[in-house]
This record gives sequence, structure tokens and C-alpha cells, in this order.
Amino acid sequence: MQLIIDCINMQQYKNKGTIHNLSNIFIKHSCLKSVHTVAKLRVIHVLMLLQHVPFGLRIQDQTFVDVADVVRGKNCGCICPSCHTPLIARQGEEKQWHFAHASRKVEGTDKECDFSFFVSVRMMARQVIETGISIVLPEYRSSLTKQAKGKCFKEDFLVAKSSTILLDNVDKEVLFEKCIVDVMGRVGEFIFVIYFTHPNRPLPNELLTPHNRQCGVLEIKLDDTHHLFTRDKVSGTRQLDRLKDYLQNDVESKVWVFHPRYAQLEQEATERLSLKASQYTPPPTPSFRNDQYRHRNQRNVNLHSSDSWQSTTKAIPPTPIPKRSAQFECIMCQCQWQVTLPSTPICPQCHSHLYASEVSSR
Repeated sequence: MQLIIDCINMQQYKNKGTIHNLSNIFIKHSCLKSVHTVAKLRVIHVLMLLQHVPFGLRIQDQTFVDVADVVRGKNCGCICPSCHTPLIARQGEEKQWHFAHASRKVEGTDKECDFSFFVSVRMMARQVIETGISIVLPEYRSSLTKQAKGKCFKEDFLVAKSSTILLDNVDKEVLFEKCIVDVMGRVGEFIFVIYFTHPNRPLPNELLTPHNRQCGVLEIKLDDTHHLFTRDKVSGTRQLDRLKDYLQNDVESKVWVFHPRYAQLEQEATERLSLKASQYTPPPTPSFRNDQYRHRNQRNVNLHSSDSWQSTTKAIPPTPIPKRSAQFECIMCQCQWQVTLPSTPICPQCHSHLYASEVSSR
């Protein structure tokens, strides 16, 4: 699906016209020549699907309706929510039911309709949430890192567990933080905002750091909703029920943008991280001067204790050190390697034995 979204967002395609031209451009475009033929056909199928309008705006009462809730053909009484072109209700025996634009040249078309599929889904999603549904929220986790004393420290923290909410006092298409959001309601004492994203509709930067710190902001991605309307091709299947289930239960499409408790939990995690770093004691680093002093003392001891010319007994050879294989880890770069002792364990990355620590042996 990401490949399709990239195609839609490319400025070259925007200059050539609407999404209806993408299936032909897709095959010819040089950056996609490596795509397998089967993959191309799948993408073309999805591009053709994106020309369909799953939900129409009924003129009579200005509500969004499923294609199964209107009469067949041009008398469905609906228009496209994106370009206001009259729609035809396609209710065939084989293909999935959907709306289609009556004509690109009819009077009443306000603008070129590039994203009628996503606009249709977004408008219906607003209406579904406004009527009142429970929404499963995803778990929200975050982490902090800090570099100190030659080591990287990390602290994970949980902002919110997965939960189910029901919005009160719901309004759609309202102004919040100087931008229009899709849905705004309340969960207890907190304001809760939902913003739908899809191709050509990114998340506004204003929602990343709202001035109102006592609010929750949730992004719901509609990029992959095309699969909701291709699960089967049985006539009369209500697409509205599929969208409602998606909005309620799909957590993969939901991303926390802002949480009212994040700042406090982040501060607590920062304090724990700083404490962890301050309590860490790095291993001592052997100095060159100490090595020289130790070597000189050892040489003097050997000279005084040898007196081999006075000895009448034959010197006993030292017991050879048995060889064994050991696993070492560098405490600086965390690299691990095998060494056959008594060889010097030199880190293959740092090229030094100073920070080698034995992990296991056999």
C-alpha cells in the first residue's frame, strides 16, 4: 500500500490530472519498472478501487450513507463529498457495491476529484464517531536514552495501557489549536481530539505540542482502508459496518500524538535515567606508569630469588597452563568474541584487551 500512496503523493502525478490516470502512469513510470507483473496488477486493482466512492452524501438530509441504503443507479440522490459531482449507485451481482461519479463533465462539479475515496471514508468516519461508538485505544510506550561514562543508558516507560473509551459531547469538524480537527469530545475531564490522515492530508504540526496540556490527541490512519471494501463481493454487504468495526477495534491504525500524562511520566523517567547513570561505576583503566612499575618490581624479585648458580637441585619446570575456549565481551562496545586462553583477549573492534571481560568458558 505504501507504494500506492507514494504514487498518489508524487507531484508528477498531480500535474497530470486525477487519480484516474494513475493506473496507466504506473506501468510506464521508470521508477516502478522493477515491480513484478503480478504486483503491478494488484496495485492497478487498488488504484481502480480508489476511484470508487464507498459512501455518498445524500442531498435530502445532508447525511453520509452506505450504497446499500439507497436506490440503484442515478436516482440514488447522492453527490460526491469531495467534488459534489452526482453519484451513481453501482449495485451489481458480482462486484462489490459502490458509488461512482456520474460524469466528469456534468454541471455542479466544484473541483477535480483526486481523493474522493479517502474523503468519502473520512466524512463517514466522522459521522460514525459522532453517533457514539466505543473506541479501543492502543498502548502508548516511550523511551529515553543518555550517553554517559562511555556507556549508553536507556529507560523505557509506559504512558498508557490499551483501553476502551466512549466520547461525550462529540462535535465534528471543529477548530482546535488553530486547525480544523475531525472529531472533538470529552473523556471525563479531558478534551479528546481525533484527526484522520490519508494521502495528501498529513497531521498538522500544531497538534504535536498543543497549548492545552490537559487533552489527548489521537491520529487514525485511513491509508489502508481500501481493504475494508474488497473482503468479499457479495451483493448488499454493508460497508458501513466494516468501517465502524475498523474505527472501534483496529489499533494498528491509531497513533498517540499527545497524552496529558506524558510530560510528567517523561520527567520521572528522566530522573530514573540520570540516577542510573550516576550510580554506574566504569571498570578501572590500567595506566602505562603502573604497568612499568609492576614490571620493574617483578624483575627485581626474579633477580633476588633466582640464585640458580648456588642451587644443587634441578629446577622443576612450571606446570603448563591448560588451554580452554572462553567467551569475552568488550565493556566499551559490547562486542563478543571467542578466545582460546591463555591468549590475550583483544577486542576485534576496539583492538584493545583493556576492556575485555570474560562472559563464559568451556
